[in-house]
Amino acid sequence: METPPYDSPGMPWDSEPTHIYKDISQLDQDLGLISTLELSHPLDYLFPSPTMAGPAHKPDEVVDKTVSVSSVFFPGAQNAVSDTIFRSSDAVLFYVNSQILLRVTDKAFRPILLGHLGNKVFRDNIIDIPDDSAILNIVLHVFYDLSPAKHSPPFNVLENAIGRMPVYGLVPSECITPGGTLSALLLSHAPVHGISLYALAGLHGLNDLGEKASAHLLSYTLSDLTDDLARKMGARYLRRLMSLHLTRVEELKRIILRPPHPHPPTPECDFVDQKKLSRAWALAASYLAWDSRPDLSAHTIQSTLSTLGEHLGCEQCKNVLRGRIKEVIIHWVNVKRTI
Repeated sequence: METPPYDSPGMPWDSEPTHIYKDISQLDQDLGLISTLELSHPLDYLFPSPTMAGPAHKPDEVVDKTVSVSSVFFPGAQNAVSDTIFRSSDAVLFYVNSQILLRVTDKAFRPILLGHLGNKVFRDNIIDIPDDSAILNIVLHVFYDLSPAKHSPPFNVLENAIGRMPVYGLVPSECITPGGTLSALLLSHAPVHGISLYALAGLHGLNDLGEKASAHLLSYTLSDLTDDLARKMGARYLRRLMSLHLTRVEELKRIILRPPHPHPPTPECDFVDQKKLSRAWALAASYLAWDSRPDLSAHTIQSTLSTLGEHLGCEQCKNVLRGRIKEVIIHWVNVKRTI
């Protein structure tokens, strides 16, 4: 059977994009780094070393020899010789260059291998990894400084992969940097998974990520925060989120409660007449303050206060009102929206 091209599109994310080899002897030829072996023993294995002896088959019985290979980390991918083979828990093979991994950190995969990745014992053998292909794929993308965005990994997979980074010798705070590919991918989930992303940032001390995620939490109801999320983000990030909400509410009240400044009295509109506008403003401001929320939109404020002009007969009062509304909006949109 003809081997699929290496650059063929991946499969859906629930199964890490792979190339499928129906003939394992063809896979051996493609590797270029494994010596020719008997077909019944095509590859050596490490961690653990399962017996290769299988049940006896009749001569005419068809044996399934399908092998799944990563569509990103296949033999010779990324313009580098593949000298190390990882196999995920769901039996997908990943071919990598050990020196690329070790340039990122000398501790690459050491917690799993219980040894240095540069040791020749890890060459030309399949090394079993305790995580599935979705997790391993993201981890290797980090090592190679590639973005896994094209695979559209769901947020929970990204979250789990970040949690597993220390097992591969990686430090999340060193891998997820402002403006980095992984940071950008995580932020793309902020509109839907804002509170989970914020908690993740708090857990790993990712200040830039936490700050940007907090902008999506102005409408979040703090009473809905679970104990698990509170523990995960930690006391510092919980306090910062609460402070953000309280500060914006207090600033809103401070901004809107001051009524428009009266204009010089005229024969048609003296100070007594202008008190009508002040009373109407106080009523509208109280309504907004009572229902004040950290995410209150500028449009809501403007539309609420603008209705006061419908009952004014004095053009100067209308101008004063429009000027005060504009001032309120400018102040409100400049109130800090992040932690």
